[in-house]
Amino acid sequence: MYEFIKKNIYLIILFIITLSIGFLTFLTFIDKGFIELSDQNLQILLLLNLVLLIALFIFIFVEIKSAIKNDIDKDGLKSNKKYITYFGLFTLIPSVLISIFSLFLFSFALEKYFDKKVTTVVNNSYELARNYVEEIRNKIQSDIVLIAFDTNKSKKFLNDNQNEYKRFLNTQKLIRDVDEVHIIDINKKLLFSTLNDDQPYVPPVDRALNLVLDDDRPLKIINAPENISAAIMRLQNFEDRFLYVVKYLDKDISRYLTESEEAINFYYTVEEKKHWY
Repeated sequence: MYEFIKKNIYLIILFIITLSIGFLTFLTFIDKGFIELSDQNLQILLLLNLVLLIALFIFIFVEIKSAIKNDIDKDGLKSNKKYITYFGLFTLIPSVLISIFSLFLFSFALEKYFDKKVTTVVNNSYELARNYVEEIRNKIQSDIVLIAFDTNKSKKFLNDNQNEYKRFLNTQKLIRDVDEVHIIDINKKLLFSTLNDDQPYVPPVDRALNLVLDDDRPLKIINAPENISAAIMRLQNFEDRFLYVVKYLDKDISRYLTESEEAINFYYTVEEKKHWY
């Protein structure tokens, strides 16, 4: 046996190295090894595993072929069956173990890879939709300040003239890129607006109006109807008049936001339940 090990020491060393690299790759995949989990490191480890496996199988093939050739007697009729049996078992068992390990590692790697990709896609899609909505809401808050400033400054020019207000508010709507601009009273009654006669007016909620009665700062209405971002602000140069601005959100983005949130909740629920078993 000692002679057998001594004769095949290089094969044994190659097998140990292959098994060690395979185990290191597995630890890296589950992020438990000393090598950082990254795409580049995984690619290098997988390539190294492939090279070592190919080298191991080539080495085994060459050694078996050499053993059979050298152990045939002079007459060429019989061989050293015991030697070949031992050698065959020694090479077959590691090969089978490595193959099983490689299949398991490959399966685990794919699962982890796709889990990571799915998580990234789901989170990014939700963040994209949420950031869009937040950007629109922040923008309308700055837009209403500019419209209010121009309105307060133009009080004498407007002089409660319906046509002048209509022209002025439509200009503000175009410049600020909003969808509706309204001036309302303390009872939410519509005084002047960019709406046409056939377009419905949806007043702000009572709580929003109450919050700006004695406050000159703009207020984002975050509980506005679906697909709508709105803001309200008191007009300082007018008595009991308020500026109410509305911006429609992209329907697809709003739908994506809802669907992404549902997908995230479902995905993490499944992931959490999966870890219970």
